[in-house]
Amino acid sequence: MTIPLAALMARAVELARNGGRAVYPNPMVGAVICDDAGTILSEGWHQCCGGDHAEVDALKKLGRPATGLAMAVTLEPCNHFGRTPPCSHAIVAAGIKKVYIAAHEPTEKACGGCDYLTSHGVAVEFVPGFEAELAEINRFFYTTAKARRPWVTLKAATTADGFIAPPGGGRFAISSPEALVEGHRLRAGHMAIAVGAGTVNSDDPLLTVRLVEGPDPTLVIFSARLELKTDRKILDRAPIIFTTVADGGRIAPLAARGCRIETLAPGEGSIGRALKVLWEKYRINSLLVEGGAALHASFLAEDLVDEMVRFIAPLRLGEGIALAEPTEADRRFRQHTVSPCGVDVMKVWRR
Repeated sequence: MTIPLAALMARAVELARNGGRAVYPNPMVGAVICDDAGTILSEGWHQCCGGDHAEVDALKKLGRPATGLAMAVTLEPCNHFGRTPPCSHAIVAAGIKKVYIAAHEPTEKACGGCDYLTSHGVAVEFVPGFEAELAEINRFFYTTAKARRPWVTLKAATTADGFIAPPGGGRFAISSPEALVEGHRLRAGHMAIAVGAGTVNSDDPLLTVRLVEGPDPTLVIFSARLELKTDRKILDRAPIIFTTVADGGRIAPLAARGCRIETLAPGEGSIGRALKVLWEKYRINSLLVEGGAALHASFLAEDLVDEMVRFIAPLRLGEGIALAEPTEADRRFRQHTVSPCGVDVMKVWRR
């Protein structure tokens, strides 16, 4: 009997999605163990960073020897000692005779699993057709693997005529309740959230996850001149603050409140250098940039944006602080999705 590979791998992909943000900065991975008839005997997925990977989870749940069985796993088994031992070694030790994979490991550190398996008598077969779906659910992981920086999403709520606030700024209710929920879903899905000093000083926003289930993202503040009001409540959340100021006297009050100060050299490329720090030092794989307009412009100017999300309300201000939508002339982006969100419209562009 031919093993139904497409069905097995589809189930493994479905299992991978269970991992969610709990696995960050690792990828979401699913695995199934089956017999020669393709009957699934055990299922597993990577449930949290530092916990068992999908392959080991499935092996532990099997509850019997795995000798002579097959495994379908969404990503090539890792082949390095990190927080957990190599999955490739565990598969060989368990007696699995064949492994089906849907994607190859993109990092130098963890690759080589397929070579290890074949060198130890385990057959390996690639199952095509799932590359796009896996690239989507693990887009943060692939961005850090290839670009060595977090995935960047710019998010904003605008009026129909492109304004994010009235003249002079300040708080202004734009979004519908449904759009607010989706905005909090974006927060819950990213490891960190960024705003500029102007937003902190004028709004003192919470930037927490409140309308959906999920952890609060790490707070990042960009303040080139370190012109932050030190009485802002948001500073109690140990934010990472990027600045070009090296004056210890100005840094000390913020450091005393637990802020993590990262001083960058001034000049072009500062956003790119900040993103490298977020990944290499803090292992943050995804950054949601919420405000304000100048900060959005800085990310776009350095061409460091992977996704833009706009919640467009059926309101018109006529004047105010503008945030232009991408146009067809901007070939860096393509419109990814358009969907209703209460009375608003949610538009998403991708690189």
